Amino acid sequence: MPADSTAVRSKRAATRRRLEEKRAAEAAARARAQRQRRNLFGGLAAAVVVLVALIVVVLVQTHRTTPSAAAATPAHTVDGTVIPVGSASAPVTVDLYEDFQCPNCKAFEAAAGSTLAKLVAAGTVQARYHGMAFLDTAANHAYSTRALNAAAVVVDTAGPEGFQKFHDLLYAHQPAETGSGLTDEQLMKYAVQAGANAGVAAADIEQRTYADWVAKSTDQASKDGVTSTPTVVVDGKKLTDLSASGLTAAVTAAQSR
Repeated sequence: MPADSTAVRSKRAATRRRLEEKRAAEAAARARAQRQRRNLFGGLAAAVVVLVALIVVVLVQTHRTTPSAAAATPAHTVDGTVIPVGSASAPVTVDLYEDFQCPNCKAFEAAAGSTLAKLVAAGTVQARYHGMAFLDTAANHAYSTRALNAAAVVVDTAGPEGFQKFHDLLYAHQPAETGSGLTDEQLMKYAVQAGANAGVAAADIEQRTYADWVAKSTDQASKDGVTSTPTVVVDGKKLTDLSASGLTAAVTAAQSR
């Protein structure tokens, strides 16, 4: 084999190696650039996520701002948000946390409401109602809030007895959980039926006069540790048996303590 042919092949091989090394270096450089871009975009995306999370926290905290001290509070309430029914000197207190849209609350009222009413009438129990409005939806037109606002209107103008009547009427005519809720006109009708002043009820129900109070009452229930409705507490002890017999037994036990 001629020497010049061997030299040519060696030169070509060396050239190919240099080209391959150059391509490999370029590919490595491109890979590094792609990794850097991914890291940059990933960092930006993470920063956006953090920013969005911060914005959400700010919005939630803003939404939970304590209502103004000048917010309307209905008469005949105690401790700011509680509606008491029955004698303040009753030996046993029963605290009830309810949402007017809650079907389980309606079930409790159907099972034990009349028993509670008898205990209140006998002077054995003072019922303390803690209204909540956490079942608002677009479909029901914020019914939980509208109903509790209307209840505040009733207790303000018709007192605790009027509230109790209105409370019972709303559970007797509770709308479907997935429905549109009772209308303001229906709420006005039941408010007047419970003893509220017709003119005042119409204006205050339509204008949501006690909307801030509703929010405050709901927030207070959360601070009280309530996570579901109905929550019934007999002299500080949570009731687990929500039947009429369960309520009677808990009240009897409370009297003996």
